[in-house]
Amino acid sequence: MPGPQETQLYCLADRRYFDVPDRLPDQETRYRLDSEPPPAGWRREAVGLWTSLVPEDGRPAEQGWKIHVSTVPEEAEATLRDTARLCLRHGVPFKFLRSERALLLMADKYMNRSGAGKFIAVYPPDEAVSLTLAEELSRELAGRSGPYVLSDLRIGDAPVYTRYGAYVPLWCLDAEGRRVLALRDPSGTLVPDERGVVFRMPEWLDVPTALRPHLAARAAARDDGFPYTVTEALQFSNAGGIYRARHRETGRQVVLREARPHCGLDGAGDDAVTRLHREHRALTALAGLDCVPEVYGVRTVWEHHFLIEEHIEGSTLLEEIVARFALVRGADTADRLAPYLQWVDSVLAGLTRALEAIHARGLRFGDLHPSNIILRPDGRVALIDFEYATGLDDERTPLAGALGLQAPPGTPGAEADAYALWATWLTMLMPITEMAGHERAKALTLESWARRRYGLPADAGPARPRLLQDATASREREAEVAALFDGPVPDWAEIRTRLLAGIRSGATPERADRLFPGDPGLFATGGTGIAHGAAGVLYALHRVGAPVPEEWTDWLASAALNRDPAAAGGLYDGLPGTALVLTLLGRSEQGRALWDRAMSSAPAAGSADLLTGRAGIALAALRMARATGPSPDQALIDTALRTAWDLDQLVRGEAVPGLCLPESAGLLRGLSGAVLLHLELHALTGEEWLREAAREALDRETGHLVAMPGGSVQVKDGRRHLLYLDQGSAGVALVAQAYAARFGEPAPRALLSGVRTGCVTEFVREPGLFTGRTGLVAAAGQLGTATRAGGPSGTATGAGDVRGTATRAGEDDDVLASVRNLTWHLVADEDRLLVPGATLRRFSADLATGAAGVLLGLHFLSRGEDGAGDGKGAGPAPAGLLELLTLG
Repeated sequence: MPGPQETQLYCLADRRYFDVPDRLPDQETRYRLDSEPPPAGWRREAVGLWTSLVPEDGRPAEQGWKIHVSTVPEEAEATLRDTARLCLRHGVPFKFLRSERALLLMADKYMNRSGAGKFIAVYPPDEAVSLTLAEELSRELAGRSGPYVLSDLRIGDAPVYTRYGAYVPLWCLDAEGRRVLALRDPSGTLVPDERGVVFRMPEWLDVPTALRPHLAARAAARDDGFPYTVTEALQFSNAGGIYRARHRETGRQVVLREARPHCGLDGAGDDAVTRLHREHRALTALAGLDCVPEVYGVRTVWEHHFLIEEHIEGSTLLEEIVARFALVRGADTADRLAPYLQWVDSVLAGLTRALEAIHARGLRFGDLHPSNIILRPDGRVALIDFEYATGLDDERTPLAGALGLQAPPGTPGAEADAYALWATWLTMLMPITEMAGHERAKALTLESWARRRYGLPADAGPARPRLLQDATASREREAEVAALFDGPVPDWAEIRTRLLAGIRSGATPERADRLFPGDPGLFATGGTGIAHGAAGVLYALHRVGAPVPEEWTDWLASAALNRDPAAAGGLYDGLPGTALVLTLLGRSEQGRALWDRAMSSAPAAGSADLLTGRAGIALAALRMARATGPSPDQALIDTALRTAWDLDQLVRGEAVPGLCLPESAGLLRGLSGAVLLHLELHALTGEEWLREAAREALDRETGHLVAMPGGSVQVKDGRRHLLYLDQGSAGVALVAQAYAARFGEPAPRALLSGVRTGCVTEFVREPGLFTGRTGLVAAAGQLGTATRAGGPSGTATGAGDVRGTATRAGEDDDVLASVRNLTWHLVADEDRLLVPGATLRRFSADLATGAAGVLLGLHFLSRGEDGAGDGKGAGPAPAGLLELLTLG
């Protein structure tokens, strides 16, 4: 999954699904150069939000001194025209952001600052042309404005910058084994092209003589006697940074809020500097209130503006919610909930007083959410980040706020703050209020559940916003979702029907880059993978007995063929998994051809896990071998055996070239996949060393587990404790259950019972299969029989069976209760159910995070009572959960 700022790129084009930024609807703001016929001898190319002009008879260099030109929206058309004229004269290829809307979005405050300001990129063929063209552009664009490009060296006073880097995509592995963009050093070796926010040179290059005055001017401008020393960077954004600092003479601790000119544009077009000075005015007007930081002034250093304010000791409200939240800490009675509710009431009282004091000074806050609230050590509340604090009657300045906590645009100041106050209170009780950003009435569903669970009286909390009381249509949709899960058991068949309708509604076979919407990670794998791409969705449809249109299978086969086999990936993210799915769908020849293509071209995976690494590829080889008919393909089995041997050596402490142990535990990201591989190979061959290898790997996995105060057993990963199938104890328990079943050993009751306790925890932030509620409750169903009855951990029904005995949802009240809590997340859209994916920001149909995973997990829990097969009644009971998860 991309980081938060990279994820923002995939939120630009579509408010419903993650999508590539080049699908941004920006036709009305395209620059003329994007649509006019290219000059004679030149061709136009489009990639993402960028448009390139390239000489038809020219071949671009691999790397060199590239030039970047920045701009502001009102000067962009002229800057593009003048830059293009010089590039065309010199015959130098260049690219530019294609529209004003693209420019505005790339300058947004939440975008990655490493790309901030880059409006035009120019690719000179050699150093001499680069230096000449940079100087000409600097003279031509003198007096123009634009953001500073942090990674580059500025040429003169114009918005013209340069740095040495790659022109075309070359790839290598960095020190951590990650595939990164590369440069070619003088020996011809590919080395990482370090792209950051500091101007740096490859170690084999010297700064050209013509650039040294510019480098000296840059150094001199930064050294102006600023009296503060930064001690800690607290946050970075496209707008600037936030730092903790110390005054060199007095030792006073302060916070420096940095604003970069022309950067961090918001919905009103205001840049970071405009907002910083707005914040300074607000803090000055609110001076003397203990709920706001004391302001010490504004200082300009080089080109950056700094607001200097009091450093308030304490934690953010978000940090405190994570540390205290009662529903994940076994608070199952009113007495155990009471301390948390008392804390919520005290925070609410402090926030109410703070907003009343701010309103009394004639201002609104405008950006209330848990990360902008500090709780001092003595419990007092303070607010930070006053960039949107303006007059109560201000209608121009937009509201800010996190997804789901923001009042609708146009809401008056005091009412907007009241809405955010109510949503913040609800977040303390149910920290998934992002769902209200998709369906505003979802907030009422969460409030209703919270009031029942916490035993709150009708007058508890702030007054419910009038805007929610008027949301009649969306409240009816919420009632539809709730009705599907009411009754003695959920309406499995109707839930299935609506999930399938939601998946089908998002299908886009006319697109080449994706068939179904999913996590942004799908675009990095050509839209084909099992975890986030079409292979996973089609596999889920196949396993639940739903029709899989030939058109969709054709799409998968074609898209997989277009993937680079040198970056084949693993079982869940790559071509090996896609080949297996094609085989399961009846395309055995295409599947085997794809498998051979990937195995002959890709380097060996560096990880040992099931998700992307060698355990997963070997397990896929076993699955492919079985799919060849009554006589398994021995070559594939031998491949799996060699991998199993390497994995065993690694676990026992031997060095295996190019292979690393996972740092954590879990079915997909730990060694549980290796255990499963050993078990299946033992069932196939009977070789005793495989049993010992499985035991060794399982022992290492369980060494990551710890018992938690609430009775659950979880994987400890640094400061985090994890239950999930992807990374966490649920997957470890499933494999431990399978090991005991395979060899007829007593069940590890303490482990399975403790994990099952965690898997039915009331609060789960996301709904998905790999890292959400569906995966956890499905694991609880799989573990249910063994942990409840005290018998063997599973029932082996064949030589290689590792399925165990599952519980039908409804046989256990806690499993059923957890399934019903999926209503927090599922959103009705006509006759469809939509599932929010990772981060809850957009809907997803994929297997790992979205509707396909929910469909598969609920099919498992319903034991076929969802009408699988002919659509008219109960279908055959599905396989064990491990078999479903690993395409067995």
